[in-house]
Amino acid sequence: MTIIYRIYRTIFVIAIVIGFAFIITNTSITPAFAIKKFYNCMTDLSNKSGKLTIENVTMCYDKEYHTGPYYTHNHSTGGVGK
Repeated sequence: MTIIYRIYRTIFVIAIVIGFAFIITNTSITPAFAIKKFYNCMTDLSNKSGKLTIENVTMCYDKEYHTGPYYTHNHSTGGVGK
């Protein structure tokens, strides 16, 4: 093995490790933002009305996790929630 081959191999391994770390980090952080938005939605609704009902919780869940009536996908425009 030449020294250049070893350098390229080392750079390749480091790039693979960084790529996997990036993918793992992104997949674990994204759900954290969704739960934050969910709690913020519930807090906003309870502060407006002074009470929190199960309907409010369901509405926030559907809105933030794209389920229920708040999630529609329009194939012609490619938008979410339109």
